[in-house]
Amino acid sequence: MKRRQLLWMTLLGVLGLMLGTSMTMTASAKYAGHSATPTELRGTWYQYQGHHKWEKIVITKHAFKLNGKTLYTPYKKSWHKLYVLHEKKGCGGSNYVLNGKFKYGYQNLGTFWLSARKVKGHRVMKSYYNMKYFSVYTHQKLKHNYSYEYKGSQYMNQIGR
Repeated sequence: MKRRQLLWMTLLGVLGLMLGTSMTMTASAKYAGHSATPTELRGTWYQYQGHHKWEKIVITKHAFKLNGKTLYTPYKKSWHKLYVLHEKKGCGGSNYVLNGKFKYGYQNLGTFWLSARKVKGHRVMKSYYNMKYFSVYTHQKLKHNYSYEYKGSQYMNQIGR
């Protein structure tokens, strides 16, 4: 009796292994757009505007707020819907478009990434929208605007750095 049970268990095990290996599915690790912001971008970011005024960006898991106004959430419609796209432009590196459902250029706020550049020991968030101008945001309210215009011809390589 024990021999018969052992034979059946072995047969079922072999059959299970054969079926398991023939029915494998491949998984893709590619980043897909979704309604949660990347953790590296989350937090409160500031950019000095002059005359003791700052532009304030607050990025939470499901919202993007600019100066207290919620611009993107998963609950809004059309191009105001938070839909994060992970992009890779040029040779620079990876960056994120937070409203990937936009149809026209004026609806896009730009691309954002966490830069390797440090200001006062902390990494900064950069964004690029248009015309070779890069905006730089810090976690602290600093009385200096670190934004810059890239003068070189290969400005697309600077996106994501």
